Amino acid sequence: MTEDHNSDQSSRDIEQKEIYIDCPDAEREAYKEQPQRKYEDKIVRGIAIGRGKNRQIIDIEQVRRLAMLHCSYRDMAMFFGCAENTFINNFRYEVERAREVTKHRLMEAMLENAIQKHNPAIQIFLAKNWLGLVNEPVAQEGNTPLPWIEE
Repeated sequence: MTEDHNSDQSSRDIEQKEIYIDCPDAEREAYKEQPQRKYEDKIVRGIAIGRGKNRQIIDIEQVRRLAMLHCSYRDMAMFFGCAENTFINNFRYEVERAREVTKHRLMEAMLENAIQKHNPAIQIFLAKNWLGLVNEPVAQEGNTPLPWIEE
């Protein structure tokens, strides 16, 4: 039986050979020149900033989305291609408001995880930071009793 089994096993094993096919036509050279592009105009609604050649329209919704990701003023100004001071002067209120929305959403998510989902790590974090609880109480100067004065 073992010989039959070995012969069956050897007949099942198939030798695999790696075959490489050369196809020089399949490879194309990379474009050395940019393809011709067709430029068109579109109407954009946003806030106009800058003067002269530097004047541009910035979509307020894009500013809000980037601010909700807590991008820095420098990064947002570079994204829109304007000076950082110009960006700050025109969009400070919107950026700060969007960042506050993100903070509130994060707080809501933390409280939901701590209270409804009973996540102990977040419960401990909130207890230490919001309630001022500590793992090991340390004696402080304010805990010493007042001196007794006899008159």
